[in-house]
Amino acid sequence: MPAKAMPQRRFPRLKAEHPVFVEVLAERSGGEFARTRSIGEGGCSFHSPEGVGYLSLMKLSIALQGKVVTADGRVVYAVREREGYEVGVEFLRVSSEDRIHIRSLVAGGAGR
Repeated sequence: MPAKAMPQRRFPRLKAEHPVFVEVLAERSGGEFARTRSIGEGGCSFHSPEGVGYLSLMKLSIALQGKVVTADGRVVYAVREREGYEVGVEFLRVSSEDRIHIRSLVAGGAGR
C-alpha cells in the first residue's frame, strides 16, 4: 500500500506503520506495543486490542527511521473495529527536535 498524506487536518498526516510503545497514564498496566497507522506533527493513530477512554492521557515512544520520538498526548477518538479499536491521539507535548523529525518524515512521504 503506497504511503500518502491524509487531507483536512491542521497538520498533514502520513499513512505509516511504525512501532510505538503506549503508556496510558491512568493505568498501571505498564503499557503496550502497537503500530501506528498514521502520523503527523499534531498526532497519530494506532490499533489497540482494547479501548482507551476519550481524553485519556498517554506517553508515546515511536520508532521513526532510526530515532525514537517521544510525545505526551490525549485520546481524541477510539473507533471500534472488527478486532479492537483504532485510537487517535493528539500530541500535547513534543520536543522541537522530534517535531522537526516528524515533519521531515511526512514531507518525504516515508510511510515505512
